[in-house]
Amino acid sequence: MKKYETFDHTADVGIRVFGRTLEEVFVNAAYALFDQWTDLRKVREKISQEISVQGADREDLLIRWLGELLFLGESRGYLFKGFSMRRLDSTSLQAVARGEIFDPSRHRFKTEIKAVTYHQVEIKEADGKWEGRVIFDI
Repeated sequence: MKKYETFDHTADVGIRVFGRTLEEVFVNAAYALFDQWTDLRKVREKISQEISVQGADREDLLIRWLGELLFLGESRGYLFKGFSMRRLDSTSLQAVARGEIFDPSRHRFKTEIKAVTYHQVEIKEADGKWEGRVIFDI
């Protein structure tokens, strides 16, 4: 099963994220965020960052999760590529993100992502498969 696919949206980029579980959707959405941002083949999993997020519902939680990761990338220079959920319910999560600090000698940015938007955000389950939808403001 593929992790995600992109779709065009006026002046933005959208992602459709897939998973066998809700946890996998959250992990794959985080992977997609950083995969759009930089070449993840050049990112090493050298450091770990614990992350806790709360939201009003699953969709809000997904936006807040991705927003926190984007904030850590922009403010502290983190590039993450590995993610694991320690706990996930409909309004909160605890996770670990693994990666490294941006190194201009090895890393290049592909797409500047300004924000994770609530526009058309969706998480749904059908036939035992999960799918999420998020739009990044670029």
